[in-house]
Amino acid sequence: MYISNWDEFQKAAEELYTASPETTRYVSGFRHTDGELILKVTDDRTIIKYKTNQASDLRKFTNLNLSLMSKMQNKSLEVPEQTEVPTSGPQIPKVVSAPNSAKSSPAPQSRKKKNNKRKA
Repeated sequence: MYISNWDEFQKAAEELYTASPETTRYVSGFRHTDGELILKVTDDRTIIKYKTNQASDLRKFTNLNLSLMSKMQNKSLEVPEQTEVPTSGPQIPKVVSAPNSAKSSPAPQSRKKKNNKRKA
């Protein structure tokens, strides 16, 4: 069955996964001809589908992926903190050249050219 409200779909999908994590599958597909994103969550007994052609739903789709993947990995969903950018400018490491060694590398040997003429 297709669910038309995103919040209901996300809640139902997460509940379905929580109820049977071993058998639940999550499939996403995109129809280029119609420009539709189709999401399907099933545990072989219950099928939940959502269809949209709105670009604004892509952010919701990404967040659902993140949520389900974190549950599949048994990790809590953490919001990354913003890191502070130094105001003094970029830090460029200094490059130290190696001192010239007494031993120099041998000169490359010249190679013989192959004769590419075909025999008649």
